[in-house]
Amino acid sequence: MTDQAASIGLVIRHGRDRDPVASAIVRAIAGPLLAAGMRFITRSVDDEESELRTYRLWARVGGIAGVIVLGAREEDARIRLLRQIDMPFVALAPAADDADYPAVTVDAAAASRALAAYLDGHPARRWMYVTAQSEPDPLVSDAGSAAGDGGRRIEVVQTADVVADAVRIAAESSPEAPTVLVFDSDHDAVAALDALEEHGVAVPDAVSLICWSDSLVCQSASRPITAIDRHGREIGALLGTAALAAIHDGDVGPVTAPEPVVVVRETT
Repeated sequence: MTDQAASIGLVIRHGRDRDPVASAIVRAIAGPLLAAGMRFITRSVDDEESELRTYRLWARVGGIAGVIVLGAREEDARIRLLRQIDMPFVALAPAADDADYPAVTVDAAAASRALAAYLDGHPARRWMYVTAQSEPDPLVSDAGSAAGDGGRRIEVVQTADVVADAVRIAAESSPEAPTVLVFDSDHDAVAALDALEEHGVAVPDAVSLICWSDSLVCQSASRPITAIDRHGREIGALLGTAALAAIHDGDVGPVTAPEPVVVVRETT
């Protein structure tokens, strides 16, 4: 029987801590573990090699009953190592991969489909994805091509000043020619909303705002922001529960995460 005082470990790569969905997942993992009398420890690392070293260390010193792996992929070196060192684990993996290990699987394209379905019924003339990322999330852009309106696409605006470009786009919009602005950052979405209101832009009549990932930041904005709920809390709880099953039973198949939904609020 596994020691109930042992810990479940999670290694987080730098950068994932800025993703509101990943943050929600990590926070929610703790619930099932703590309820079962387990400790939950995390370690932040820079790269995959550092993550692998952490697993080897945990296996050597003991006290770690199992681990949770984020962002698993095909031919994942982390999965191979955990099997070699006989460390129980559960992974967050893409539904497109044929996971033959304990996993909570996520359909990466489901958020795009949810956004596409919503855009398809929206009266906006233009769809604009405004991002400060050096590599914009292709899944946001994919939503435009998936929406069925004559092959319209989401226009991508890469900028160092998301707020300024949101205001610039809004100046070209009106209730007769409305625009949807999609943001990948909840903080950018809130800052843009504040700036648009300061400039007297009619939200949502002239400009609608949608955030790619729902969060408390979106929910508590001066005008709550429409966002895609990608179920970070539910995924985290599933991972925590699956981790417990993996360390006790060892026979855990893939579990499918719930599909994202658009939560309509005051900005659309």
